Order: sequence, then C-alpha cells, then structure tokens
Amino acid sequence: MSLENIRSYSQKETEQFKSVCSQLLARTYLVKNLYRADQGTVNNPDYYFLVQHEEDIADYLRMMDWELHSDPYNGYFYVTSTEEANRCSLTKTPTAILLALRMIYDENANRIGLDHDVLCTVRDVLEKVVTDYAILPSRPNMDEVRRALNILEDHNVIQRISGKYGQKECRFVILPTILTVVSSEKLNTVVSQMRKEEDSEEADEDPAD
Repeated sequence: MSLENIRSYSQKETEQFKSVCSQLLARTYLVKNLYRADQGTVNNPDYYFLVQHEEDIADYLRMMDWELHSDPYNGYFYVTSTEEANRCSLTKTPTAILLALRMIYDENANRIGLDHDVLCTVRDVLEKVVTDYAILPSRPNMDEVRRALNILEDHNVIQRISGKYGQKECRFVILPTILTVVSSEKLNTVVSQMRKEEDSEEADEDPAD
C-alpha cells in the first residue's frame, strides 16, 4: 500500500478520508445520491471522493481485513469482511420487510430511472409483506416496522423522504444497494424457507382430529 499517497493528503482530504472509511465500516454501503426534503436528490461528495481515491482507501481497508467493492452502474460502494466480522443479523420481521423491499424493487424494474431507486411508502411494504407476497401471516406492529426500517436506513438500503417510519404514509426510496443485500438466489431461498416455517407453525396450531 502506498502510505505516501495518504500522508500527502491535505488536512481536508485527510478528514474526508477518515469520514469515508468510518461510514463504510459503520454502514456497509456508501451511495452516490442523497435525498434531502428541501432539495430532492443531491450528489454525495463522499462518493466522488471515494471514486477519486479508491485504490488508497481499498488498500487501507485491506490492512484491517476488509474488502472494498464497487457497483459504478448503480452508484455505490460497499465493504465485506474477510473474517466475517460485524455481520448484521436480522430477526424475522426485519427479514420479511427486507425481502418485501427487494420484491418491490424488482417489480418496478421497468420504471427505475437514472438514479436506480424505487419510491414507496410504509403502507406499500405492509401490503406486500402480508397480502401480496404472504411472507408473514399477519401485519407486524408499527414499532417493529419502524425499528426494522431504521436499521435498513442505517445501512443505506433505504432513505427516508418524508414522514416517519412508524407512519403508514411515510415515503422513502429503496436504493440499488438492495441488489447486493439480497441476491436473487438468496431471495428465493429465504422466502421458501420462511413459508415452510409458517406452514409448520400452522400445522402445529391446528392438528388434525
């Protein structure tokens, strides 16, 4: 790794370098576009800094057993740990919501614009989770929904536009990072497994006479 490159950074560049690395390690994903209620879509300066200094940042992270990956077409970077560290484990409800978000994203694939994101509401997600996709047998309570969506926003899978996640009319965008979080293969496997578990639970609750 060329530490000399990093040592030659200005104070401002050094601070941004630290910020970018911290964001990647804390949030996994760093995206090209940000959403502001008063401005709409704005460019993320940290994304462009990472594009410019990708090699230096990748080498630095590799020293800590993290690998930097990029998806320039969809506009994001992300990291994975070679030691499988800091994995985010989700319980059943957040997992169901995550799967529904991926399905909604796929459903709207033909209408995705240049920003590669999909607009939806909390109400849309609840309808998909229980009614359309039947991932869960009943609607989760709104506290569970709020906590789940906050976790996903913390990891740059979604970004809120208006309202609060505990409100059904809350509007947010599903970011293209969802494609890496839930691959097509993983989506099919997990949905099948969750439905089998639900069938088993129903059978236990209603034994045959």
